[in-house]
Amino acid sequence: MKVNVEALNAFFGIDGANWIEGGTFIPLPDNFTFNSEYQRELASKHCKELNQNQGGANNRNAKTWKITYNDGREIVIGGLQRWAVNNGYSRSGVKNLAYGKWKYYKNLISIEEYC
Repeated sequence: MKVNVEALNAFFGIDGANWIEGGTFIPLPDNFTFNSEYQRELASKHCKELNQNQGGANNRNAKTWKITYNDGREIVIGGLQRWAVNNGYSRSGVKNLAYGKWKYYKNLISIEEYC
């Protein structure tokens, strides 16, 4: 099989053969489209499987946090906002404490990113 590469040569600004030979070519079926309904369905199914249980600490982007209470207790959690809502704190209050805008919030005195 011969393939014309003249346009590639011009694009990359190189001098070379305008035709190359060799390789294998697998023809696509006549009804193939690059964004078919079947491909979109497979991609959607794959994304749903990846994101099936992504809440709170299960979120692959969730950070780990060390929370210190005013009585000296410390806990380490993942998924700060979900933890806040589940434990009766507001998301914004916890975030303000974590990012240094507030010095304390309810019975929490510090929230630090935990490595």
